[in-house]
Amino acid sequence: MRYYFLLLAFFILSACGTAGEGNKREPRRVVPVALNIETRNNSELNFINMDFYRLKLLDQLEDFQSVDFTLAEPDEEPEVVLNLKIDNFVLWPRNERVSRRNLSRVVQVGSDSNGKPIYQTVRASVDVIQVQQRSNASMVVDMQIKGDPGKTYKRNFSPNYNYGQVFVDNIRGDSRAVDPSLYFMRSPAFEPETIDFLFQLSGEMARSVSQQLRSYYRN
Repeated sequence: MRYYFLLLAFFILSACGTAGEGNKREPRRVVPVALNIETRNNSELNFINMDFYRLKLLDQLEDFQSVDFTLAEPDEEPEVVLNLKIDNFVLWPRNERVSRRNLSRVVQVGSDSNGKPIYQTVRASVDVIQVQQRSNASMVVDMQIKGDPGKTYKRNFSPNYNYGQVFVDNIRGDSRAVDPSLYFMRSPAFEPETIDFLFQLSGEMARSVSQQLRSYYRN
């Protein structure tokens, strides 16, 4: 009986091992990509790290792909060549408007000798700050995928991105007069920088190129 159980365990382990080998997937094919970015009439872009932008753009293109994209080295022959021209990038001046809002609220401050609540009106004021900043650019994409059958994709984009934020600051008076929800509208930790505007402007372009790549490598 003991040998029977040992033999049964051996067959079960062998079957599991065979099934595991059958479920192994082949590693995804690595596709070298050349990302050539040209900027013209874009003095603002002289101060951002275009190498970082190139890596982030590659990450966006790689989402949901059936292959792994990697930036082509100088001695490699890229399978995908993506030429991107960014022209007339404009980051408009930051616009800030401040308005004063007076607040009042009835709060319980205690109880009388009979246990009835005592209420008091408390008052405060806050500055409501509205920040807006516009940006726009022109982007021209020219992509070639080498191979059989290969693919060519060209398109112009004219994206716009408007940043907007509303928050409160400079609370004066009794803070109990301020609705708790306003505390979630305190001054933001950071505001977007130039490269953040460029990422936002690149969104439609990156999604469109990624869709073309996904359509090609899915077949």
